[in-house]
Amino acid sequence: MDEAYIDFCDASMSALNLLHTFDNLVVLQTMSKAFGLAGIRLGYAISGNSDLIQLMNNVKAPYNINQLTSDLALKALTADHTFRLKNELLPMILEQRTKVMEALESLEFVTQVFPSDANFILFRVKHSAHEIYKRMADEGGVVSRYRGNELHCKECIRVTVGTPEENQAFLSQLALVWNKVNDHHKSNLS
Repeated sequence: MDEAYIDFCDASMSALNLLHTFDNLVVLQTMSKAFGLAGIRLGYAISGNSDLIQLMNNVKAPYNINQLTSDLALKALTADHTFRLKNELLPMILEQRTKVMEALESLEFVTQVFPSDANFILFRVKHSAHEIYKRMADEGGVVSRYRGNELHCKECIRVTVGTPEENQAFLSQLALVWNKVNDHHKSNLS
């Protein structure tokens, strides 16, 4: 079970609660999302079955985690960092996720905001999602991800939830770019 985004959900949803029920269950988690350590590329597997753990150890490369990655991961797991993550960073991201979703839902050109149990939001605009995404980055330095090429994601953009200031910059740039793109779209139609 891939639980890369589990820290952004209700903990009762975790498959860790099922480890002693299913002996073939392996739960995969990562330090990339909630810990903010995507650069160290470290994930981990959890299982309640010692035979399964032994099988995984038999096929992994020796020294498959370098010293720098190991040091950063251990530092991130210290009591101080974990306390800050659980009591400051995650609550801020969850609060900001709600605020950004509500702000997106209030925009007349956003046609759908998809539910999210992650640190990102997927939303659909009326038209020109690719141009909006590109212009936000090029003109305003606001990075999002165009998802219009994905199945069922026509005219969709994905944005990562950030700090209040980052989120406000995103929302402001989105509205500004929409107005420019929509004006151009209207002039092309007439």
